[in-house]
Amino acid sequence: MKRLVLAVILLASCGKTTPPPEESPLVALAAKATALQPELVAIRRDIHRHPELSGAESRTAGVVAERLRALGLEVRPGVGGHGVVAILRGGRPGPVVAYRADMDAVRGDEPPGREYGSTVPGVQHVCGHDVHTAIGIGVAGVLASVRERMPGTAVFLFQPAEENIQGAEAMIRDGAISDPRPDVIYALHSFPFPVGTVAQGAVFAGLDQFTLELTGEHSTQEVGQRVLTSLSRLGTVAPLKSAEQVAPHLADLQRPDSAYATAVYMNVKLGAAGNGNVLVRGSVKAGADAMYPRLRQAVKELVERELGATGYQLSFRDSVFPSMASDPRVTAEAAPALVEAIGEENVLSIHRTHIYSGEDFALFLQRVPGTMFLLGVANLERGILGAPHFPDFDVDEESILVGTKAMSAVVWQRLSQG
Repeated sequence: MKRLVLAVILLASCGKTTPPPEESPLVALAAKATALQPELVAIRRDIHRHPELSGAESRTAGVVAERLRALGLEVRPGVGGHGVVAILRGGRPGPVVAYRADMDAVRGDEPPGREYGSTVPGVQHVCGHDVHTAIGIGVAGVLASVRERMPGTAVFLFQPAEENIQGAEAMIRDGAISDPRPDVIYALHSFPFPVGTVAQGAVFAGLDQFTLELTGEHSTQEVGQRVLTSLSRLGTVAPLKSAEQVAPHLADLQRPDSAYATAVYMNVKLGAAGNGNVLVRGSVKAGADAMYPRLRQAVKELVERELGATGYQLSFRDSVFPSMASDPRVTAEAAPALVEAIGEENVLSIHRTHIYSGEDFALFLQRVPGTMFLLGVANLERGILGAPHFPDFDVDEESILVGTKAMSAVVWQRLSQG
């Protein structure tokens, strides 16, 4: 009898196969990102050809909204100006994770000869926001392809007016992060690291500004130039102007003992007031926000030594614009997803302040814990330095795929953590 039962069991098991193991979500995400790459490059080039200044991003916002609606996201345009908020709801419960990309361009003329060069005279994408926008659409497309498996909700913020540091505040006022409120927020910025790499833990400097109006006998170009020269000496670092200077700076950012923790970047220019008086305008960036009160005092004391107690009006902005400092905990939690997406050898770490740039992503970080990653876009063998705001700025477009893979993995991992 026992033999008969065993035979029946064996016969019943014949023809059955073991189901294949379920595909890793990150493998599926990477495959979708690769499939989307040609489309994302085309989107980047279209936006690059049609750059729009801060506050005028209507066409770009329209492209973004159309793409996101086609993916089935809930799209809300006109947030904080031309901002776009899009919501992707997963098929399972989970947290709310936000991803921000900026859209605006700047004034300037792009070098001629590029097949995807700007068609708008005097306006160009020289900071990589076209790349950021394409990657944001890419991350939305990748996650939308697995929405039934996706836990939680992904909120995509396409921000206008980053270059004049007004767009983030405007979007926040319009409820961009109110309903639903994110548990964490991520962003990414183009940077002159080698293509294929992503750096974690970015910190960008804050910003203070002052105006010195010279009056009476002090209102001459000679006096203005003298004061400008003296104020410039308060700076401890010079602007980066060449590839030879960029490379050491990148190395310094990755060294825990770098001097950039206490660096001061002072940019001072001469101008004229509407009444004809000479103006000295200054922008100040520091390695740490705690340095600004001392720097304001140093400016006041220097001006008084040069000019005395009268014959000028010195004013500062109402408040210092804060530095953009990535949350160390959020950064550390994202590291495993980065490593799995692009390989441990391609994940870099930032330890010091990038003194030359600011970011109004800082205002999102004041309200939601988050982090910014730096996307390597340089390819020196092809003559692409990838340094934002350099006159010949361009990117290796392979970085679009790298960024889409990396950020899709980071967002998915955080959604999956509950």
